Amino acid sequence: DRALYFQPISAGLGATKETSTRGRPASWPHDTLVGLARRYDGLRDSGLEVYAPDGSALLTFDGPRAREAVLRLILDRTSGRRIPLPVLTDRSYVEQASELWHAGRIDNYEYLLVLNSAAGRSFHDLSRYPVMPWVLSEYGTGSEGGGGDAKGGDAARARIDLDDESNYRDLSRPIGALNEERYKGFEARYESLLQSQGSGDGGSPLDAPFLYGTHYSAPGYVLYYLLRTMPQHMLCLQNGRFDVPDRLFHSVGSTYRSALDNPADVKELIPEMFDPDCSDFLINSGGLRLGSLQTGERVDDVLLPPWARGARHFVRTNRRALESDVCTRGIHRWIDLVFGSRSRGLRARDAGNL
Repeated sequence: DRALYFQPISAGLGATKETSTRGRPASWPHDTLVGLARRYDGLRDSGLEVYAPDGSALLTFDGPRAREAVLRLILDRTSGRRIPLPVLTDRSYVEQASELWHAGRIDNYEYLLVLNSAAGRSFHDLSRYPVMPWVLSEYGTGSEGGGGDAKGGDAARARIDLDDESNYRDLSRPIGALNEERYKGFEARYESLLQSQGSGDGGSPLDAPFLYGTHYSAPGYVLYYLLRTMPQHMLCLQNGRFDVPDRLFHSVGSTYRSALDNPADVKELIPEMFDPDCSDFLINSGGLRLGSLQTGERVDDVLLPPWARGARHFVRTNRRALESDVCTRGIHRWIDLVFGSRSRGLRARDAGNL
């Protein structure tokens, strides 16, 4: 009655029930729990994420009824607390967080994490991993989406002005619509699909016209960024080998350029890009042998923009940009594209967000 007991299961990507391993039973006292959230277990709406001060655990059940029964039981066991245990996927919690955000009592990063959690996204699920926006547009030495990355003494000389709006991405448009020339190609495909549907060649929901043939967040994109800290997952995804070196995450500038120019790439960012405590994902501390680019350059630590003095400084600067006045004035528009009224339907079409 005083604690939540569970037994961790370490499955990993591609694991089966026979190959999964069970960890030691664990327990969290009820008075230490800080939140709950309904989650999916694969395609089943039967998971429950439980938050404690030192992390969270994703519990899975046979179905939603069992999940709801446990959720109610935990809420009942913690009902005597001065502040009720919040359910992060409840509308009331999101509305409360929105009020705090508008009042400036939580920052942009915290609010985006709240929205991600409310939308069912979790750090435990690569297919529903939290998503964050590209905020800056300057990763070179003076040109938008620049390709220069820090080498030698360049970082000591370069600076980025976080008060200059020209250094920021347009948050009112999806990443796929920032390059006008590329977007014309997406529009042409959409019109072609629309005509095919109108002529009777299509009609099922799966054949609905679309602008982008890929998504801004997917398991492969998450592992693309986290290759250096989660290589075992990438190896599972790639059948035991790393991807071609030129397709690996080797440069922030080239990754942003690809998201602007490549018709098959509209990926956004992950929270680690804004958390200085997680900057190790940019460093090849494990000495992974990732191969060499076609140019002959070895893929090792991620190449950073000239204004970054190192991985931690880069992430801190990204976070400062996210919390800047420039970003704060426009971040609500990106929120509408991903979580709000312009994420689907006619308003999504009008915003170029299908």
